[in-house]
Amino acid sequence: MLDRRAVSISIGFAMMCGPALTAQKTIYRVNGTVTRRNFGGLESFLFNSLDTVIGLKIEFDANDTHQSGAILASAENSQFVAYRAGSGQESEIVAVEGFSFQHGSYVFDGFFVVKSGGMHQGVVSLFLDRTDEASVLLSRAAIKDIEVNRLKASIRKQ
Repeated sequence: MLDRRAVSISIGFAMMCGPALTAQKTIYRVNGTVTRRNFGGLESFLFNSLDTVIGLKIEFDANDTHQSGAILASAENSQFVAYRAGSGQESEIVAVEGFSFQHGSYVFDGFFVVKSGGMHQGVVSLFLDRTDEASVLLSRAAIKDIEVNRLKASIRKQ
């Protein structure tokens, strides 16, 4: 027999999952170390994943030295920012939760909704909004792991 408490809990859980999660049958989780060679593929993956839930098990080597083509990754005031330095910069990856600093690298391990943070001086901010892992796992969506090196920069939705 259902009581009010069970119904309230069920409604609360459904609201936590959100529309992005409830519509997804598969959640892609990217694994590996982000480098100058594979950053373009990650960037395309994030552009293609706007307003959807993704998983990340990736790391960025900490680097605040501005050298053309290098991946700059740093965190100030609890805000992580990573981008490719130089004239080909299309985006910056931004997060305020869901990362930690371990052994000289920024490590992401969890689930996120990719959101557009707007355009600033011609650069699009891709905001990683951390989402509750339990909600993702309880959604029963299939989780498909992809190595960051397998992502292709040329595959981008129009």
